[in-house]
Formats: sequence, C-alpha cells, structure tokens
Amino acid sequence: MRSESLSGPAPAPSDTAARDALAPRRRSPGIVLASTSLGTLLVILLTSGLNIASPEIRTTFDAGGTAIGWVLSGYTLAFAMLSLTGGALTDRFGARRIFLAGLGIFTVFSLVAAAAPTVGLLVVGTFGEGVGAALVLPSALALIQFVYQDVPGRLSWAIGIWAGANALGAALGPVLCGALVSVSSWRAMFLAVAALAVVFALVGRPVLPLLRGGGARLDLPGLLVMVVLLGLVAFLAHDWRSLPPAALAAGVVLACAAVWLFGRVERRASAPMLPLSQLRDVPFSANAVVTVVGTAAFFGTLYIVSMGLQDELGMTPFVAGVALLPLAGGNIVAALAAGRTIGRLGVQGAMVLGSALLIAALAVIPLVFDHYGALVAPLVLMGAGWGLLVPTTSAAGLARAQRGKEGVASGVTAGGRELGAALAAAVLLPLGVRAGVWSAAAVGAASLAVVLLGVRLRDRGGAEDR
Repeated sequence: MRSESLSGPAPAPSDTAARDALAPRRRSPGIVLASTSLGTLLVILLTSGLNIASPEIRTTFDAGGTAIGWVLSGYTLAFAMLSLTGGALTDRFGARRIFLAGLGIFTVFSLVAAAAPTVGLLVVGTFGEGVGAALVLPSALALIQFVYQDVPGRLSWAIGIWAGANALGAALGPVLCGALVSVSSWRAMFLAVAALAVVFALVGRPVLPLLRGGGARLDLPGLLVMVVLLGLVAFLAHDWRSLPPAALAAGVVLACAAVWLFGRVERRASAPMLPLSQLRDVPFSANAVVTVVGTAAFFGTLYIVSMGLQDELGMTPFVAGVALLPLAGGNIVAALAAGRTIGRLGVQGAMVLGSALLIAALAVIPLVFDHYGALVAPLVLMGAGWGLLVPTTSAAGLARAQRGKEGVASGVTAGGRELGAALAAAVLLPLGVRAGVWSAAAVGAASLAVVLLGVRLRDRGGAEDR
C-alpha cells in the first residue's frame, strides 16, 4: 500500500498541493485513526443492534423465526462472505477508495432497509449493508497500519484504540438501537445509521491518506470460489435443520468441492488473492480459526442474552440494551489495555487470558440468568475476554501478512469474525438461553485449545513478538 503521490516524480519543494497530498499520516495520524475507528464503530454497531430490533421487526411483518433469522444473518453473512473480497479490493485499488465506497454502499442499503415494505426486501437491505461493511473493516485496518508503520511502538496502541471502537460499537448497538426502537421504530434505526455513514464519509474524505493499490490484477476466480464457499457454509449452518438429508449431504459435498477448487485456482493463479503459502503459515491459519470460533462464542451469547432479556425477563428493547452496558465496560477497558497486556504476556498469552475470561463468564451466565443483578459480573468478564481477543487476533493477522497482502490479511480477520457471528446466529440462537450459552462456552473452549496449540506470533525474523 503506497501513497498515490509516490506513483510519479517527486514534487518540487514549491509545490504545496503535491506536498499536502503526501498522506495525512505525516501530519496527524490520530485524525486518520479517529476517522477509521468511527467507520468501524458504525458497522459493528449494527451487528449487535439488529438483534435488539428483531422482536419488533417480527411483529411488524408477522414473520416466522426463519425470516427473522435471515434478517440477522443477512448482514453478518454478506459481511463474512465479502470481507476477503474487500481486503483484495483494498490491496488492488487503495484503502481510502474502498473505505469511502463501503460507507456509500452501507448508506444506500440502510435506506432500502428503512423503507422495506416486506421482510424479503428488508433482508436485501441488511445483506447490502453487509456488503458495505465488508469493504469498510479491512480497508480501515490497512489505513491504520499505513499511517502508524513509521511511528515506533504505536501500531499496537493504534490497533487497541481501533479494537476499542469495535467494542464500543458492539456495546452501543443494543443501547442506541433499543432507544430508537422504543421511542420510534426499527425503521428509525436504519435511518440513523444511514445518516451517520454519510457524516463519517464526509469527515473522512479530506483527512484519509491518498493511497493506491499494488497494481496487481484481481484474482476474480479465487474471489468467486471463496464467496461461494463461505455462502455455502453459512447457508448450511443456518438451514441444516429444515433441509432434507439428501440436500444437506449434497451441500456438504459442494462445500468440500469448493475448498478443493479454491486450492487449485490459487495454485494456478499468477497473482493469487490468498497465496497458499499464507494459509500454510500455521500461526496465521490458527489465528483465523480462533477469530471464527471465538467470535461465535461471544456473539452467540450476546444474541441469546439480548433476546432472553426481552423474552424471559420482560425488558423493553431500550432497557435490554442498557442492561448490557456492564459487558460494554469490560469490553472497552480490556481493548484499550490490550497493547500493554500484549507487551507483558505476548500475543499468545493475551489470547489465552481473553479466552479464559470468556469461557468463565459463559459457564456462569445460564446459572444466574433469572436474576439480573447476578449477571453483571459475568457480563463484565465476557466483555473483557472479547476486548482482548479482538486486538490480539487483528494484530496477529497483520503481523503474519505477506508483503502487499495486508488488505487480504485484514479481510481474513474481519471475514472470520463476521462468519463466526453469522454461524452463531444460525446455530446457537435457536437453542435458547441455557443450552445456547453453555454450547457457546464449549465453542470458547475449542477456541482456547487452538490458541494453546497453534497461535504463536513470530515476526519475519523469527523472534517471538512480545
């Protein structure tokens, strides 16, 4: 990823315009960090906020559980399917262009969702929002890496701030969306996020560095096969209960065939989207697995608790959102402290701590769910665990990225996170509070096992990153 001003001859000293085009990173990287963090906050906000609005959406359209499941999964599914594509487009066309394009697409489809006359069109709207979000997240992380790559010791801190924006978005989603649903309607929620996307795009446009991509051709066959593969996986996870056994078996066979075809396509590509040598890097691939599995444990529980507070404890959407604020507190504090934690424990140690906190919280929540006061402490621990996992998995993925593939590496992390959320909505949410959260705890234990066995971040020189 390079500054567009570096694509031609060096500017003359008197050429102020050319000199100013040299990336705001040299003047104010903090402004770039703030702008990209706000965009990230917005797209994550909807990931958690949609769940709070789902009971009202169900009432408006008299929709069944499957339709509401697709409203939730449509966003996270598109987000997951296309995050790797967003990373590839970032590497090809430049992070600034893709970031702003993502906010534009997010805005358009938010308006579609707000005006939807049927639940089917609402699913189209949320799916389109997911497409925009899939462009925003990997490009935001690539921009942060670019502006802080020459600032010694600050990249981990910046990623921690960005992760804090992730945490704040997940925390504010239920509160803000719950307030809008309670005061007005779920349509107001979509109008509000559309307005915020426009504001953040207008703020970001003049301050983000002018970058151009590496110039390599897009690996369209690889992109297509990956989108089909992720779509198949999410679809099978969502509808496996209702599919005939023959159809389910056929879907599994097709997914396996897509995996084989992806390997064949990437091996033959002159400029592969995701080089197989990158996937053979065990720490990188293990980190991707932790991202998917850990996210499923966290968001599965968040979805279940959000709906359980309304369905079992009788809270309104707004009150349920406020009730999740202890989770937000632990989440934000841990994310902001992640850089220091990584410095003391190393990446693997910080991931172990985050996974352990998450598992401990999930094991307790079903036991005390009937009494909200007893839920506060495990919600704080749950938030703290997730607040450590987001920056550590993001930093680990970037650190293991091959040169010129930083956007794709960010896309793997972002896509894995959203795939985990989509799978959680499809598989864990229908199980209910107790069975669902205990199942999420088991998923978290699987994530911890992968951390212990496979994630060890080493720099390109071979020294462990501590």
